[in-house]
Amino acid sequence: MGSSKIGNFFFKIRSFTPIPFIFALLYFAEPSLYTVAISVPFIVIGEFLRMWAVGYAGASTRARTLGAARDLVTTGPYSYVRNPLYLGNFLLSFGVCLVANVYWLIAVLIIGYFSQYLPIIALEEAYLLESCGQVYQSYRERVPRFLPRFRTYPNPSPHDFSWCRAIKSEKRTLTAIACVVGLIFARQLVNLS
Repeated sequence: MGSSKIGNFFFKIRSFTPIPFIFALLYFAEPSLYTVAISVPFIVIGEFLRMWAVGYAGASTRARTLGAARDLVTTGPYSYVRNPLYLGNFLLSFGVCLVANVYWLIAVLIIGYFSQYLPIIALEEAYLLESCGQVYQSYRERVPRFLPRFRTYPNPSPHDFSWCRAIKSEKRTLTAIACVVGLIFARQLVNLS
């Protein structure tokens, strides 16, 4: 299977790949007040980053095919990092690992995350380079892929932020976070009784 086929495959199933990971978290979870305390910043920052990103990009970020985006977004969090949603996903998942107190799953998360997202990002970048040309090339040269740069991109796009767009797009993620964390604690309560 070629790299674009792998990227396309993972792009289409990316909403479902966390399911086995979540089952493992739930099975092995042993949360404590300490693990909750250290996980909250990662979960909050991850979700803030996601909310900020979809407030500019909208629900097209949940599309199963390339080309659904309004156009190239280079403002908001996209002016600091090219993949704020994927960075937010990583921080959220890392935080949930910490809540569950299952540290060996962090290694699984890192391997799984990069195995899935690097082919997706390569596919998306090839698409954006083809469809946006030099505009995307200039953006790609100045804005890092994962680790944010604390200097904004000098040519921000005219996209606007919308709380309505952000909340509408993030309902599913917020529900998933609440359910997973709630189930981690529910399982712990069952084990204590």
